[in-house]
Amino acid sequence: MDGVRNAREAKEFLISKIVAEAQRENVPLSETERKMLYFTESGWTLPDITQVCEQFDREYDQDEYEKKIARIVAKAYKHILHDSRDEYETWWAAVRLLSREDHYISVLIGLTDLRPRWDQLKLFAAGLAIVACILLWIIFSNKDIFFHK
Repeated sequence: MDGVRNAREAKEFLISKIVAEAQRENVPLSETERKMLYFTESGWTLPDITQVCEQFDREYDQDEYEKKIARIVAKAYKHILHDSRDEYETWWAAVRLLSREDHYISVLIGLTDLRPRWDQLKLFAAGLAIVACILLWIIFSNKDIFFHK
């Protein structure tokens, strides 16, 4: 897949990865649970989403569902990290595209606190650079103390 062009493609890509991981982990997803991944209050969604939401509210515990999906998302992401660079790039393109709008799947993915590859290393390097700059500023602003002239 070369990327995602719209919210529908983004959802379909992410949901396909979540459903595949649920099958791989032998974690059953009911049709209602699967359809809830498409929920949004604005933008493209399934035509029967209102009935799906009503059934979900009657029959499911939202907190349990969100924990279940978050676990599946985290495992799916681990597979994508190790499997294919193209899928990894498509994953993050889809996540970024959907995060601009109000999609339930974005909330579910957000629960996992996933970070792009090298993100924490970049944060650590930036922190080190800031500390180094502060130390250099201290040394050069107090050079008389350090260099005893």
